[in-house]
Amino acid sequence: MSALCVEEARQLVERMKLFAQPQRLMILDALLEHSSLAVGELETCTGIGQPTLSQQLGALRRAEIVVPRRESRTIHYSLASEEEALRARALIGLLRGDRAALPALRAVSERYAASNRTTAQREAEGGAQFALIRTSDTPRS
Repeated sequence: MSALCVEEARQLVERMKLFAQPQRLMILDALLEHSSLAVGELETCTGIGQPTLSQQLGALRRAEIVVPRRESRTIHYSLASEEEALRARALIGLLRGDRAALPALRAVSERYAASNRTTAQREAEGGAQFALIRTSDTPRS
C-alpha cells in the first residue's frame, strides 16, 4: 500500500466524519442486520426521532452510502452496494473489538490489496479504506 498524499488523507478524514456520529452508526448497523428498512421501521429499530433520522439519512444518502427506494408512499433504505456493506460491517466490528468482524476486515484488506486501481480511481469512488490489523493470536493466511 502506498503512502497517503495530503488530498487522499483529507478525503479519508471526511469519510470518517460520516461514521463519527452515533445515529449514523446505528442506522448502518440496523441496515446491516435487516438489509432494507422503511423509514418508520428504521425509526422503531434505532429509536431515533423522525427529524433527526431524516437528517442523518440525508447525509448518508449524499455520501452514497445508502440508497432510497420508493414503494408507493413508503421510502425504504438500504446500503448502496455490497462494498459499502462490507466497509460498514468491518468498521463497526473493528470499533466494537468484535473478533467475528475479522473476516470482513480481511475481505476489505484483500480487495484493496489485490486491486490495481490508481489513487485517482480510488478517490473517484470515494470509498473508505481499512487496514487489516493482526493480533498475536490471529493466524496469518
